[in-house]
Amino acid sequence: MPLSPEQEWTLVACGLVAHADGVLDAAELEQVLWMLDERLDGDDSAAWVERLGSEDALRTHAKGLQLPPPLFSEDILSKAWRMALTDGRGTDREAQVHDELAGMLGEDADAAARWRQAWSTQAEARAELIAGFAAHIAQADGQVSDAERESFDALLGRLPLAEGTTEAMKNLIDEPPEMMMLIGGFAGLAPEERRIAMLELVPVVTADGRDAVARKAFIDLAGAIAIDPAEAQRMLER
Repeated sequence: MPLSPEQEWTLVACGLVAHADGVLDAAELEQVLWMLDERLDGDDSAAWVERLGSEDALRTHAKGLQLPPPLFSEDILSKAWRMALTDGRGTDREAQVHDELAGMLGEDADAAARWRQAWSTQAEARAELIAGFAAHIAQADGQVSDAERESFDALLGRLPLAEGTTEAMKNLIDEPPEMMMLIGGFAGLAPEERRIAMLELVPVVTADGRDAVARKAFIDLAGAIAIDPAEAQRMLER
């Protein structure tokens, strides 16, 4: 089915922020492409995959796009800034591109800056929840392998954790936080935020390449935060 103007702008905005540092890495592309699932088929999907690979193509496409209704601008910019946080911290260049996008959508740069600050704070809280879930998954079989520990440390390096907390968060893999506290925290997130959080956990689940217990824990966790187990299974198979 055709994308709405706000959906197209979301993809363009996320793609442009992902290109802001000159490199579209695998984690960034994975998040953008996840937004296409079950919305586009065939040639349309292939066209968007190609378009997302080129900053020039995205900018050209944006010039011909109908502007979305103003009420969607904040949500579009929120998702775009989330792309900037995929590798832990938003850069000055990503903030510049984000300001440019705000202007294209008719929003004030000062408002965009205030939103970025609020979204970054929210992302830090969300990152702690993701790290807690990752620790539970690594501990699912009662032991933590070297591969799981390495994958967990790599996850912490990608997450937008509050400054100075990464070393302390490494201890979570040996002493995970209370599960009900984590589930309660995720209950306050939007459905799409929960799904993307679960995507962050996949490398920890598959670190050993053979851990059926960790996979079951992932599916169970998905169900606990209202994500269809079938969708969770599809995440593991991507």
